[in-house]
Amino acid sequence: MRRKSRAVLRKSGLAPSGPVYGRLVDAGRSLPIPAAARVAVSTAVLRRPWKVPVRFDKLLVGAQGGWTAREFADRTGDLLWPSTPFLDGPHVGLLRLADEHADLTDEQILGSAYGRLGLRCIEAGGNYFGGADEAGVLAAARAFVARYRGEEVPGGAPRPQQSGPQDPVLVAPVRGSDRFQILDGHHRLAIAAMSGADGASVVAKWLPVTTPLQDLLLKMSWLDGTHELYQPIDAPELETGWTTVRQCTDRLAKMDAFLAERGVSGGRYLDVASCYGWFVSQMAGRGFEAEGIERDPLAVPLGKAVYGLPDGVISTGDAVEFLGGHDEGHWDVVSCFSLLHHFVLGRGSVSAEELIRLLDRATGRVLFFDTGQDNEKWFAESLRGWDPARVERFLRENTGFDEIVDLGPDEDARPPYEDNYRRHLFACVRKA
Repeated sequence: MRRKSRAVLRKSGLAPSGPVYGRLVDAGRSLPIPAAARVAVSTAVLRRPWKVPVRFDKLLVGAQGGWTAREFADRTGDLLWPSTPFLDGPHVGLLRLADEHADLTDEQILGSAYGRLGLRCIEAGGNYFGGADEAGVLAAARAFVARYRGEEVPGGAPRPQQSGPQDPVLVAPVRGSDRFQILDGHHRLAIAAMSGADGASVVAKWLPVTTPLQDLLLKMSWLDGTHELYQPIDAPELETGWTTVRQCTDRLAKMDAFLAERGVSGGRYLDVASCYGWFVSQMAGRGFEAEGIERDPLAVPLGKAVYGLPDGVISTGDAVEFLGGHDEGHWDVVSCFSLLHHFVLGRGSVSAEELIRLLDRATGRVLFFDTGQDNEKWFAESLRGWDPARVERFLRENTGFDEIVDLGPDEDARPPYEDNYRRHLFACVRKA
């Protein structure tokens, strides 16, 4: 019922299509309020009146160049900037570089992640602590390193837009996680981390923020705003509060073993209903010319960001039309997971029989296939009779494969879905 109500609200336009948390903060910053008044309001209303201890490994890099983390990500096209762990970020990185080299050259600084960050701020339409060119970035970097080393800082006073040593380090909690996003104080935190501390006392905002990665996942049309991942994504703000529904690694292990047994080590691969593109990425890493078809266009930027998928490998659109538009046996290996039962239930543009025939036609050597079954609580009535034996019989009756092998169930029947899944993976083989 909760999923259906979210879907109705989304389709009716009554539910916001974008992030709520964090957007309020962005909207407030856009109001024509003098800077001093803005800080006063933020201090009095938006910030917690006490400091909280936060471990450095719970911090994410955040605001940069006078922009929020989301604004900076939008300006630079870097979806994962706000998902970057602080300890892996450019500020700590520069100090590590300084420990390795007593006399940092200009080239080393500008080639570092810190140098690139400063230049990105400038290229995005701003400046970096008052600097508008490479010289400005170098000056900020050298002043930072000097403070870390306890040396005299050129100029002495904080640079433009730089908070002073007595100002509080400011963070915001990240919604649905145990992480915090840094709003101000990156340099001071980096010096503390590199000086041996494992955390700091900081001032936190009341309202949580979301990262662009979370926003994109929540916008995926078929997730209905739930904190669930249908394929694995390695991001710190998703480690707690987000459930990985499909393990995927279980299916891939069966696929690897079967392909190795049959001597299939390369060729063209297609994942139908490819979701974020995890299987496409994994099969590409195994030497296949891999691609996917997914109905949600948001899968394209997501796959590029989290899996490094190149342009063009994920097509968006209707799987039936896509399959029908390619030659017979176009792909050596095809996978289609958890799609057919939607056609069995009448939600597709063709019958379930027509879909499996299209998959059969598209496959040159091996089709990996699974579907919803009646052992699952949510399909006990609607898919009554669709057990592994029925699925195998359906495949034999409606395809021309020479061999159909049941590779066993998935491992997704875990809380909160312990009464669902355990879908059997079938390998449908055409002899060479």
